[in-house]
Amino acid sequence: MPMYPPLRSALLVAALLCPAVSAPALTQVNVGEDQANQGMYGGGWNVGSGGDNGFFGWKMAAKSDGEGSFAGHYLGKLEEKPELAPITTDRVFALFANGRGYEESAAFRGLAVPLEPGDNFTLEFVRGPFQQKGGEDDPLPGEVGVAYRTGQADGSVAEIDTGARLRFFAREGSPNYLITDREQEFDTGIPVTREALALTLTLVDADTYDLEVIDLKDDSVQHLGGRKFGGEAGAPIQSLAFFNRDAEAHDFFFNNFQLSRDAP
Repeated sequence: MPMYPPLRSALLVAALLCPAVSAPALTQVNVGEDQANQGMYGGGWNVGSGGDNGFFGWKMAAKSDGEGSFAGHYLGKLEEKPELAPITTDRVFALFANGRGYEESAAFRGLAVPLEPGDNFTLEFVRGPFQQKGGEDDPLPGEVGVAYRTGQADGSVAEIDTGARLRFFAREGSPNYLITDREQEFDTGIPVTREALALTLTLVDADTYDLEVIDLKDDSVQHLGGRKFGGEAGAPIQSLAFFNRDAEAHDFFFNNFQLSRDAP
């Protein structure tokens, strides 16, 4: 299995969370990691690919509405999209959804090692503003983000939120990123910009989490601590669902997954 250096965002979070006491720090080890640069994606990002490194293979789903309606997935390349530089040296995972209707695309990722208390799970993403691409579009607001879920529902875009215990997302018309957890909707106060972000989810216990949101332009950090998961009480985090719901002109790019836990 290819090895990669630790993600800078994970290192920054570890430094911020390190207690200023004399007790020895716990050592964390990677039990799951993935990047679109890996050789397994040399032939493309396809259904079933990436079943290694602590994850199950990818599943994708899309919904479009005939002529003039487009949704799906691809590997974004830095040489074509310079704005991806903060999260890759070559390739990233990408979802598109645009056209005259309300298009949706999703990428589902099962965790072969479900999260345990003390685990840190990091991912990075880039998204652009919501901007209409053509002359027609459905008036419903678009959404882009990720759902942390229990279970492995992955058959269609209708299952994006199935088993969701936490959603972090941007919605067209909202100036800030939003969270859905035990609260039906929480405004994080974190502005929606075009800058790349890293999310590090720390599982405190089965129903409590901390979230660090890092702006990769300047490494500034915002901490959302002691929040309560929604959904079924005590249910484990077993999968992720990345979603692009009618984001139109700008696609949703994500990369660099790392799951670390205390060494035995």
